[in-house]
Amino acid sequence: MSEKIEILASFLLLAMLLAIVPAAGAGGGIDLDRYAVPDLKVNESIETIAVSGVLTLQPEWDGSGITTIPFGSIIVHTADGKTLVFDKDGNHLLSISDDLSAKVPTPGGVEKPCTRLHQLPNHSRVYHRDNGTFVLDTAGDLILTVIDESPASVEDPITINITSPGEGADCWIDVVPPHIVVAGEIHAPLGVRSVNILSGTEEVRCGNGTEFACSVPVFPGENTITVVAWDNRRHRAEKTVNVTARIGIPPPPAIAVSGRVMDTDGNPVPGASVRFESVLTLDGEPLSVTAVTGENGGYLVEGAPGYRQTVAVEKEGYSSLRREVVFENLTNELDLELEPLPRTVPGFGPAVGVLSLMGALLILPGRKRW
Repeated sequence: MSEKIEILASFLLLAMLLAIVPAAGAGGGIDLDRYAVPDLKVNESIETIAVSGVLTLQPEWDGSGITTIPFGSIIVHTADGKTLVFDKDGNHLLSISDDLSAKVPTPGGVEKPCTRLHQLPNHSRVYHRDNGTFVLDTAGDLILTVIDESPASVEDPITINITSPGEGADCWIDVVPPHIVVAGEIHAPLGVRSVNILSGTEEVRCGNGTEFACSVPVFPGENTITVVAWDNRRHRAEKTVNVTARIGIPPPPAIAVSGRVMDTDGNPVPGASVRFESVLTLDGEPLSVTAVTGENGGYLVEGAPGYRQTVAVEKEGYSSLRREVVFENLTNELDLELEPLPRTVPGFGPAVGVLSLMGALLILPGRKRW
């Protein structure tokens, strides 16, 4: 067991995705004809299995492991989704299901069936010709041959999602020179190679992750920002967003408030004036929004600037209401209560009542003197 571990430790895991490994030319000066593929003897009686790890090369194969294959092996990826493994003489060793086998994450952040990844010795050299891949050691000896007969996969395109800022956004900036943060996500099946953000005349490198967030310079006024992404096969995609950069402190948010105006007995008060005054002013006057209650006492105020508001409610026959409210949300609910004024007898107003009371007080002492 320890000997096997030592053998495995001498190998370097390479993300040898056959669709991604750059070709070393059609031989790169190496005569690939000398590495002829022998006749492959397929044994239909060999059971098709699933594996959970990458195929590992070792000098010889003793048949004890299902993911260890000997030097000189020939791997064939068939059109029906299987991986067949033969020894250097063409004898059938393994039949593996690509679909049922585990997927393994590669350094590029892509998950591929483990049958498509292999452990190779250090300093291996890889050459391509037609649908074949030949792996040689430093001495030029053939240590692995891969033949890919599977149909070319349809690759998902690179997609870019800019989460911030949104299209047409007003970006308020109080720093000089003005910058804004551009953030988003990249979907690239072959892994993200690089992300760049173009803003104005400058280009900012923004790493090679599936998520990005970088500060980019902008000009006051309208700006077009372009995010460009490349995958590991140098496919390119881009997406733009148009924003307006405004210099200064952003205005307060505009809030909406709805509710009902009721009297102390819980009855609706229609026709009441509901006024929301902001602490902000324009030309010395507070910014305000007014609404009138309906038959059910309901009102709706929209576009009130800022969270801190002074609410004033007036209705003939009721005491005026004035209170300061600090709201927490952009959309709020607030019910208000008005107190009815005391009723007076027709023709007998408050002034007459006071004079009558004073007269009574003057008359009573006089009667006592009698």
